[in-house]
Amino acid sequence: MHICDVSTITKYDLIMLGETLGDEIIKNHIENSHLMKYFVMVRKDNSEIIGQITLWIDIDKAQINNFYILHKYQRQNLGKKFLRYIINYLRMNNIKEITLEVRKSNIAAINLYELFDFSVVSIRKNYYSNGEDAYLMYLRIGSE
Repeated sequence: MHICDVSTITKYDLIMLGETLGDEIIKNHIENSHLMKYFVMVRKDNSEIIGQITLWIDIDKAQINNFYILHKYQRQNLGKKFLRYIINYLRMNNIKEITLEVRKSNIAAINLYELFDFSVVSIRKNYYSNGEDAYLMYLRIGSE
């Protein structure tokens, strides 16, 4: 992701997630953080951003913080392609473990993560602002 993408991402974050870190924090992460990594998926024909993944990477562990494909591009296997790309990126960078939280009600996302062998390791009670629980999911991708 580039600085020029930030305003689009904050707009999409609000649409897809109902919240955003905001332009300044995201810009600061892109310019100054060695831990936060932002990735966008774009259409080949016009470079329109159609999805986003945010990672927190600390030594050999990664946390997927945000992941979405815009509604009009869902159900086209793009989420699968994007997640496969990210897992390969993390493997190439010697990451051994990936975690994420997902709403218990987000069956489509849970099914996608399980397709990649993520497993539910615990439940985070009242994790989201509306009181919904989250599953903490885990995937080991590297050897010890």
